[in-house]
Amino acid sequence: MQKIFITGGLGYIGSQLAKEALTKGLSVMLYDSLIYEQDYKKIIKEIETGKNSKSELQYVIGDTRNLELLKKTLEDFKPDFLFHFAELSSVWACNHNPNYTRDLNYEASKRVIDLAEKLEIPIIYNSTSSLYGNQKEMKLMGENDPLPKSTDNYCKYKLQMESYIKNKVKKNPKFRIIILRPATVCGISPRMRIELLPNHFTYCAVSQGLIRISELNAFRAAVDIRDITSGYFAIMKKDKWPRLIYNIGKHNFSKKQFGEAVQKVVKCRIVSQSDVGDMRNLQITSKSFEKDFDWKPKYSLESTIKTLEKWLNKNLIEIERNNFAGILNMSLELWTKLSRQEPGPLK
Repeated sequence: MQKIFITGGLGYIGSQLAKEALTKGLSVMLYDSLIYEQDYKKIIKEIETGKNSKSELQYVIGDTRNLELLKKTLEDFKPDFLFHFAELSSVWACNHNPNYTRDLNYEASKRVIDLAEKLEIPIIYNSTSSLYGNQKEMKLMGENDPLPKSTDNYCKYKLQMESYIKNKVKKNPKFRIIILRPATVCGISPRMRIELLPNHFTYCAVSQGLIRISELNAFRAAVDIRDITSGYFAIMKKDKWPRLIYNIGKHNFSKKQFGEAVQKVVKCRIVSQSDVGDMRNLQITSKSFEKDFDWKPKYSLESTIKTLEKWLNKNLIEIERNNFAGILNMSLELWTKLSRQEPGPLK
């Protein structure tokens, strides 16, 4: 039985990967510190809906900064692959917790990479397509295109981690590691994130019948969570990983176009609101990943929005009554401001 170890396994991407892995008969170990105070018992229950007679699920509530616990858990479990997702995620969270972000997203992540190398465990590390920043000349950004200077702590430490990994691979070419730069991931997961752009827009449409958008013409890359999960399995199937860094995504739309896609599924209005200083305006190409891993994303944006609409209609009362507990990676105050700010005329 193939075995995978997921740091951040009770997070948005990790929990969906775990659920899919169980459907495929894999053995899964989740390692998570619950930094967003998510309801882990509820998430585990949802993950286990994918479990079959051959699959196994274990979990440890632990912090990657606890190297002794992490090392022991890895040595006892002996995974075939390690997925490292356990970093503070979202610009707001990283900028408002600079010391914690450095400790977790850089110092601890370096130790995770070092440990994987020492134990000879192939590792998949999630960086971010946000590294491409605010592009003035719009084009599909590839892995070899120059990156702008980081303007936030989230990108700052992702970039530093990429550099750390590059140097490590130069010293040890036999170390199997791959860096992914995912587009904005969207769709439903056992541990939801409601503030990611397509998820956010769909929530606003369902709950208020109104999507407020700042900087309507700024672009985003996006990918359904089911598609990025299939990408992880495509990586595991390959004996060799031809490159170190890959973009992975599907959609490249303006924020207005994302809003209009939601509008086709959920009856709502779109209005502009004052600019909030958006640091992202980018499009990416995933041709290298598609070619090297025989991977094709299959979920349309309409399909993603329909799954979100169905989930929201089922869970809306509960998540609002509980003040979005455990499904936000930003403050409730900022989330409320972004979701309910007074609109201006549509541009």
